[in-house]
Amino acid sequence: MTDVLASSHTRSAEDLLAAVRRHRERFEGAARQAELERTLPADVVALLRESRLFWLKTPVGLGGAELDPLEFCDVLEEIAYYDASAGWAAMVGNGCTGIAGGWLPDDGVAEVFGSADDPPVLAGQITPRGTAVPVPGGYTVTGRWGFCSGILHSGWLLAGCAVEGAPGEMVVVVVPKSETTVHDNWHVAGLQGTGSCDVSVAEVFVPARRALDWSGGARPRRGGGIYRQPVDLFVSNELAPVTVGIARRAIDDMYELAGRTARLPGGPALSERAAFQKDIAHCECRLRAARLLYRDAVERVWAATTGGEPLGAADVAAVRAQHTHVVEECVDVVVKIIRYAGGRALALSHPLQRHLRNLTAAAQHAYISDELYEIAGKARLAERNR
Repeated sequence: MTDVLASSHTRSAEDLLAAVRRHRERFEGAARQAELERTLPADVVALLRESRLFWLKTPVGLGGAELDPLEFCDVLEEIAYYDASAGWAAMVGNGCTGIAGGWLPDDGVAEVFGSADDPPVLAGQITPRGTAVPVPGGYTVTGRWGFCSGILHSGWLLAGCAVEGAPGEMVVVVVPKSETTVHDNWHVAGLQGTGSCDVSVAEVFVPARRALDWSGGARPRRGGGIYRQPVDLFVSNELAPVTVGIARRAIDDMYELAGRTARLPGGPALSERAAFQKDIAHCECRLRAARLLYRDAVERVWAATTGGEPLGAADVAAVRAQHTHVVEECVDVVVKIIRYAGGRALALSHPLQRHLRNLTAAAQHAYISDELYEIAGKARLAERNR
């Protein structure tokens, strides 16, 4: 339907990374403005669209780049290094739009995606916070979904629903934003610039073409290998590169500050103190180790997927636990070094406090939880005791 059009829009990972780096000043310059507006500024949204950075996980046939997972992580980490809000918006836009592009029925894709010249951006969440009542031709949907990052610049809501009268069954529906209510309730301490508002619908009819079965083992309808990864891992590899990008920037900013900052009047600069030298070097080692861990996890999943080796439940659980550990490490290393910045880092205009707040908020994500360690441990024990 759109393969010919798509070929002129598809960009390589190298081109996409170059575009991000070329616009570094625009991303960085909008960081504080995003917090004041509580959503990504319109010019940054336009930049992400113009650079095709919302469609890294969208099938090539629909105008996307369909990057392999490590390439995707490289691009996302780079955006987050320049601005957490832009990185987070790209993360959610890519995941939600990629799910719709890979799994919607053909007639639903034709309606939602239209032309590869101007693909849609979707926001929402697949957690089943809504109810879908089966009716002739589709579902009547009611629900309210929190943390719909980027909904203000998106055209469609992607929303998980439990199917009424069918215990254990779940669908993910795609609804035009015009048929939803967006609640202006994003007043928070971290990730302020992501516009992660609640969205609700009340008895909205969703035709079957805009619904996909997400009950387990959902099969993609188009695209290559990235859509054949375990469904749980299609989006769970997104948080680690975003948080690593933010933490990398925090460490670099601290190095920049060290030569011109002393904690006590007349005292030595931070860069001259052995305690600081030791702590920042240690934190940089920890962050590099965390980065290698998430990349190893992503690479192992990709190798298994392309090699036709299905991952077991214990493997999937272990990967999700590893991503959790990476996010926790990012928070911890920034907590450890930011104290050296002293009171100046408390200013709302200072980037270090923003890095810490954004990382702390990212660690509250549903995919980052002690329960994931419990699930991983339980699955590994079950595997060993067979």
